[in-house]
Amino acid sequence: MEKSPLRKRMYDIVFSIARYTELIISIIIMAVIAILILDLVYDLTQIRTFQAETEYFSTFLAKALNLVVGIEFVKMLCKHTPETLVEVLMFATARQMVVEHLDTWQTLIGVLSITILFATRKYLFLRSGESDRLTDKF
Repeated sequence: MEKSPLRKRMYDIVFSIARYTELIISIIIMAVIAILILDLVYDLTQIRTFQAETEYFSTFLAKALNLVVGIEFVKMLCKHTPETLVEVLMFATARQMVVEHLDTWQTLIGVLSITILFATRKYLFLRSGESDRLTDKF
């Protein structure tokens, strides 16, 4: 049973609105990221070389990794593929592990999570062109 032309048109309109809304949100997020990159560079120029402490480095690293996760999130909004989703999850997990100084068990769980994400990306996703070769065999 086929969809009526009016119903299909409505689905297309709603899909287009959702796609453009995602694009607008991506642009807003990138503008905020650009401002925060300038703030990060300013923070870097304000530190004296020999007075840098471990706490400053942790704060700086947390800010930088937040920006990286934000950029990966924007990529995920623009390119709807399983690969981008896995990359966002990997960066977010790695950021959490590095910045939060987790317990041994929490770190082990994070490492296992990243390992599973790498294995998923390597063994479960087909690269472009591989799906064509698989369908040719059948």
